[in-house]
Amino acid sequence: MAWRPVLALLLMAPYLGEVLSTATSPLDLLLPWNLALFVALYGSGALLCREMAHRWGLVLPGLALLGAAYGVYEEALVDRFWFDPKYAHDTGIGDYAQVWHTNLLLATHLTAFHTAVSVCSSVLVVTWLFPGDRDRAWVRPRGLVVAGIAMLLVLFLVYEDHVRPTLGPVLVALGVSVLIVVTALLSRRLPRLARASSRRPRPRLLGVVAFVCTGTHFVLVYAVPSTGLPWPAGLAATLTPLVVGVLAARRWATTGPLGRDGLWVVTGILGFFVVLDALVGLGGRYDLTVSAVLTALVLAWLHRRVPAAAIPTPPR
Repeated sequence: MAWRPVLALLLMAPYLGEVLSTATSPLDLLLPWNLALFVALYGSGALLCREMAHRWGLVLPGLALLGAAYGVYEEALVDRFWFDPKYAHDTGIGDYAQVWHTNLLLATHLTAFHTAVSVCSSVLVVTWLFPGDRDRAWVRPRGLVVAGIAMLLVLFLVYEDHVRPTLGPVLVALGVSVLIVVTALLSRRLPRLARASSRRPRPRLLGVVAFVCTGTHFVLVYAVPSTGLPWPAGLAATLTPLVVGVLAARRWATTGPLGRDGLWVVTGILGFFVVLDALVGLGGRYDLTVSAVLTALVLAWLHRRVPAAAIPTPPR
């Protein structure tokens, strides 16, 4: 067992998924009950996605698909925010894009967040922190069993704390999650697509694109419901920045997800939340200001470390 990356990932995923998103105060995360709960959910989920991707020989798109499946599990089965009218109204989205008791706008938004931040960013940051462990499994099979049990345990522990939707939409969500996992598994059989461009732009440009696309998506998610647009058009508008960001990264990336290009993409994504934390901190949430500063310092440190440590493939 590679205990250092495992421990780092178990802590990194809940930090990025809960604290950096402003959903949970850093001080609340440190409470023993909350820490255990979030490590069991976020940490175990990110670890399962990383280990499954490694064992199945998946590259970043496969990891992203597994991250999406995790996002469906957390938000549709554990927290059940997909189906919670109160949560939708508290966020200002209301019943916009509500179809069969499911808020499709929240469903796609939360799934995209967990894919990009809770799983992919967490896994990549920890991989950059421990490059010597990147090409080997981090836990044994029994470790995967423990992680899976921990995730299921959270579902039962918090079941009464959230809305209880009708069975039909929940089964559909479960089917979607399973379908995404199957798609991830099948993706390893697809031929690797050739890069669309051999141009080598400034890596910082990737970070700027990732930052703008992330911020635009978040703004649109909470702004579109008040525009009067029909929900299919509004939903498409919120997803457009994400599609543009993925295509831009795919076209421009030359060093791969673990090189400088990947680091700048993650920096752009997390950078939006760093700015968000800093702005919220101006209103008196100084704990979020501290988390923003710490995250920025870690990213700056990685930018000094990654070119020398993450691009070469270490010995197995």
